Amino acid sequence: MQLPIVAPAPLVVAHADVFRDLCENRRQFHHFQHYLTGLIVLDNNSLANMTRGVLESADKTNLSRFCSEAPWFQAHVNDRRITYLLQQTKAVRAPKTDAVLILDATLCEPVGSLFAYVDRHDHHGDDPYPLAHHPVTSHDVSGPGRFPLDLRLYRRDEELTQWETFVHTHFPDRPMPTTKKDRTRLHKEGDPILFEDADFQKLPQQFRTKIALGIDLLEAAIRHKVPLSVLLFDSWSLAEELVSMARYRHKDGISVLKKHRNLETNSFVLKDTTGKPLRLEGPHISVEDLVPLIPSTAYRAVTVRDKTSWTFTLAVRIPGLGKVRRVVSCEHAALPGTSAVLVTNRVDWSAPRIMALYLPRWPIEML
Repeated sequence: MQLPIVAPAPLVVAHADVFRDLCENRRQFHHFQHYLTGLIVLDNNSLANMTRGVLESADKTNLSRFCSEAPWFQAHVNDRRITYLLQQTKAVRAPKTDAVLILDATLCEPVGSLFAYVDRHDHHGDDPYPLAHHPVTSHDVSGPGRFPLDLRLYRRDEELTQWETFVHTHFPDRPMPTTKKDRTRLHKEGDPILFEDADFQKLPQQFRTKIALGIDLLEAAIRHKVPLSVLLFDSWSLAEELVSMARYRHKDGISVLKKHRNLETNSFVLKDTTGKPLRLEGPHISVEDLVPLIPSTAYRAVTVRDKTSWTFTLAVRIPGLGKVRRVVSCEHAALPGTSAVLVTNRVDWSAPRIMALYLPRWPIEML
């Protein structure tokens, strides 16, 4: 049984005054506190459930109107929140050299089809195209302090450009394809004609990739003066654009490396169990083809936060990324087995440091 919200939570009351001047009146400030309380204490923290739980509200639409119509600005609230959290965590933050910014793309699936900007997104799961919002987020991690910084909502190019609507307008007798291959073929055939439509021309310019959104989040963290030195990101964002921007901003990066990525074979030497160099065919070799060639004797046990892994590290060149250090990490001593491959631009870092810095990302993976 859900208990009613009779007053803002004590934790909310203790910190809410920092945001008081961002609300125009006392009632707005009360709605602000009740909304935060609902997010914290309710298992079902939907807006509809919050309005049912707030006892002192005379009109159950008050909270909804506060969120959608009241004259306050989310960006201002988030700016104040970040400044406040940086002040509150200053005493426990790690040195700047160990402070990281985590970039992540996630799916918020439990939403209805009537939500603004909801769409079907590619997802590696049982349902490959779930109906969801698809935000790209940033998180600050420094010592024991961890809190979310910001988000940017990713919108598919087809949704943003209303592509299907324009296709039906210009090709009324053309059935809409349901497979990715057929839709790609229709894009190639129809987009040159659609781009002759002045209204359609304006829309693709608004599309932003997840890489561009990740760069925007990095720039926002820098504007907020968040002390950070290292970016942690998943393999989806290991792209030349983001890596180049991190280098320009004097930030280091660590990422998971996809197993189909190619390595330049002339950039490293791999030896067998007898110490003799292995001959590798071709100018490139994929990660998944290289890992089985690593002899088990080359792995070393590395313990980070009471967790032991068996790792092998090697400096290599990756097309588009340049010289990097790659770490192959296996969970069990019984090699070969399931492995993860990390990569960083810091070729001078050791495997223990790379893994210790990347470890804070795992809770994000579990969300």
